[in-house]
Amino acid sequence: MIIHCLPIMSSAQQIDIFEPAILECEYYKRMVTDTLDRENDFKADYVRLRIGKQSSMFYSPKDLSYDSLSYDKLAKARLFLECSKKNLPSPGGLFRERLYKNYPSGKITVFNHFALMHWTYTEDWEKPQWELLDSAKTILDYPCQLAVSQYRGRTWYAWFTFEIPISDGPWKLCGLPGLILEAQDAHKDYTFTITGLWQKDIEPVGIYNYAEYDWAKTTRSLFLQTLYKEIHTDQAARARQMYGLKEGRAKKTELRHRNYELEETDYPHGK
Repeated sequence: MIIHCLPIMSSAQQIDIFEPAILECEYYKRMVTDTLDRENDFKADYVRLRIGKQSSMFYSPKDLSYDSLSYDKLAKARLFLECSKKNLPSPGGLFRERLYKNYPSGKITVFNHFALMHWTYTEDWEKPQWELLDSAKTILDYPCQLAVSQYRGRTWYAWFTFEIPISDGPWKLCGLPGLILEAQDAHKDYTFTITGLWQKDIEPVGIYNYAEYDWAKTTRSLFLQTLYKEIHTDQAARARQMYGLKEGRAKKTELRHRNYELEETDYPHGK
């Protein structure tokens, strides 16, 4: 089906509604941040998939809620400072990506924040090609079947259920004859495990730009290259260079929690 192609939002527009939602799913996302210590070096948080009849949005509820405080910048700043003082995680959550399938029609659009910038790119909606396997288990009382796919540089395994005939799932994973309830790559560097789903009291599928960000448009390849470079950049060294500090005046910072790859690895890895 074709959905109406709506314009990317600028700072003059806060909310861009696509359609009503018919289902919302919450997943526990676990991301390894050091492949030399997969058991202990990781970050994890809850993310959600909001599904409409023609499109869907994958997002962090904490990030969306934190952005909604933008109308009260003082309250937002106080919340951030309070978390910092108590050494608590960011009130905006650990994951900031917002991903829209079939927006615009036949495309995927991604929004993210890093390197003091707000980025967006749109790509063709390339669905994983799955092979169904002879394995089954039950998740949240739903009978599920296992499938495998080579997608964007990784081998992905996904458990899906025929009882929810919606061809969608977390992140860019989709294309099976039922909703994906659990997924992981072969090394378990990225895992998504459903924790709940509901059909009532769901906000519409759409772009919620409460903070009135101006988005810098780029391509998928450049986005991933820039993000990878940012992850592996010594921020302390960058600050010393920016402010003209000599190496001896600032202690070197080891790049902890940086020995990992992105979900998709099929992009040029320039230095």
